[in-house]
Amino acid sequence: MLCPTCYKKFSPRFDEWREKGVSFLSIYPYSAVKEALYQFKGCGDYELKDVFFFYPLDYLRIRYRGYVVVPVPSSKSHNEERGFNQVVEMARPLGFPILDVLEKTAEVKQSDLTAAERKEVWRVLAIKKRGLLKGKKVLLVDDVFTTGSTVRACLNLLRKEKPRKLAVLTMAKTESSA
Repeated sequence: MLCPTCYKKFSPRFDEWREKGVSFLSIYPYSAVKEALYQFKGCGDYELKDVFFFYPLDYLRIRYRGYVVVPVPSSKSHNEERGFNQVVEMARPLGFPILDVLEKTAEVKQSDLTAAERKEVWRVLAIKKRGLLKGKKVLLVDDVFTTGSTVRACLNLLRKEKPRKLAVLTMAKTESSA
């Protein structure tokens, strides 16, 4: 349960756009959920896992019916430190199959990189399980869309797996996103 102040922050403000035939949807402006995301991701407050997609959950289940979820990978060390992968736990309430097919091949924290360095993130991403996405409707899920470099690099990898359809869902988007 959220306090009234937090409840107001979690009022969805859907931001939708298309790139190269892929629909993108971001639920909240990053500034509105920044503190809760830090509490969840940075402090390991696992109980917040269901909050992020709670209000638009029915809408998301209808919009993405028949999709499988592919979470954007985070580093193994960060997952081990907090005890969970934040993107997987955010996506779990959707009730869709979650396929862990992407991986980071090096310990890189996006928030520590410059914009130019973020454009090179494709170098540390890989498909770890091949053949699971062919002919499927795939929903790539991430927590925050900042520059879009990670999401775009993941999409490039996923396209090689020949899915029937690709879509992107992010919990939040920064105001300076490009």
